[in-house]
Amino acid sequence: MLIKKSFMQKFLIFFFSVLIQNVWCQSYEFYGIIKLNGLQEAAISYRLVFTEKNGIIKGHTITDMTGEHETKNLIEGTYNAKTKVLTFRELDIVYTKSFVSESSFCFVNYSGKIKLSSSKATLDGDFKGLFQNKTKCIDGTLTLVNSNMVDKILAKATKKINKSKKLSAEQKEKYNPNEVFDSMTMNQLMNAQNMSVFNNSEKIFLKIWDRGIEDGDMINLYHNNQLILKNYLVTKAPKRIEVILQPNSNVFRIEAINEGTDAPNTAMMELEGDKKLEFQSNLKKGETTSITIIKK
Repeated sequence: MLIKKSFMQKFLIFFFSVLIQNVWCQSYEFYGIIKLNGLQEAAISYRLVFTEKNGIIKGHTITDMTGEHETKNLIEGTYNAKTKVLTFRELDIVYTKSFVSESSFCFVNYSGKIKLSSSKATLDGDFKGLFQNKTKCIDGTLTLVNSNMVDKILAKATKKINKSKKLSAEQKEKYNPNEVFDSMTMNQLMNAQNMSVFNNSEKIFLKIWDRGIEDGDMINLYHNNQLILKNYLVTKAPKRIEVILQPNSNVFRIEAINEGTDAPNTAMMELEGDKKLEFQSNLKKGETTSITIIKK
């Protein structure tokens, strides 16, 4: 039977469809630290982001956020709503800023109890470290809190700063906790830094744009020392480039021509191969940063 639907009926069907999808596919985000056994003084920042649908966990982790060894790994796992047991394992590197080879990376494998429905949910316990070939590496502990708790702390800090009479309006804006935290959670590429991206595609697409206020930032972009974008003015309108990857080395170098009217020189970029990866260059005039594509 064919029923003609009004606009309102179509809207309600769409709204309830989205609602059902959100009910059955929940998103979660946790922040905290991991510690490696035998190196208790060396705490490493750790971010865990995942969705849970019908007991299946999929997402990613970021280790050593903003650090020289920052690494993003894909994860998979399970969640038992009855026993409240969450299990996940890191299984594939998306990118790393470390110089260590892929085969020597130690992956986190965790299992523990948690009530995901609680806004105060925490993950706290031991994890096993395994190489990609499943042999044992270094174990440790992790302590993570729900992002809702992070938001509350940031809100309190923002309120305290805004009430301060010792800080100017400009300083309050500059040291706004939410903006500082957002910049820390963004994948930033700094001067003389290299990010290795693991990819299986024969070609990639690069998208470049300005996520903030257009301030005249200009860059040069090189692929294996060949200039493919010269004196490019970064604007809000994304520039999309297709690049055929060479069989061996594929190094993309970003050079800051200037710092615009609001230093430093920043350009948002999205790299799309077999996975999508978003990052932002953060450079002074004359500085460079690079991305190396590694075929698995």
